Amino acid sequence: METKTFSSKRRLIIRAAIAVLWIGLGALIFVLNRGHTLLVDNRNLEDTRAPDLIEVSVDSGRPLEFFRGDRDRFTVTGSRHRIKISFSDGTPDFTGTFTLPIRDDMYMLSVPKMINGIEPFVEVFQSVPESRDPAEDVFPAAEDEFGPEAGGISP
Repeated sequence: METKTFSSKRRLIIRAAIAVLWIGLGALIFVLNRGHTLLVDNRNLEDTRAPDLIEVSVDSGRPLEFFRGDRDRFTVTGSRHRIKISFSDGTPDFTGTFTLPIRDDMYMLSVPKMINGIEPFVEVFQSVPESRDPAEDVFPAAEDEFGPEAGGISP
């Protein structure tokens, strides 16, 4: 009788351990594979001039060319990333690392801030909807849309 109770307790402990293992594995996969959109910005700042022509690659991905004033996006997964910036004017390449928090979906990295060591060079990107004037919305009258000349039914 005692062996039966011991085996049922052991079975319960094994099942609980497997459940904890699955939950932990799921959390680990979520953290390691969390995707973000990274906007790389090569625009002048108030006191810092952006490089004229650079080539940027993030996490050994396909490099993109940036002129001063350009902004483009990269899709990255995980939290730690490596960036390589190659300059067209003969300046030595810049290589750096940065970490993105898990909580937000879109971040913006400022190239001039990063290469000059100005913190924070990575910020959360918040898109602001454009305000519009509701008076500009012009809708056609119902009879203009389906009038007799359009083959509609007339009253």
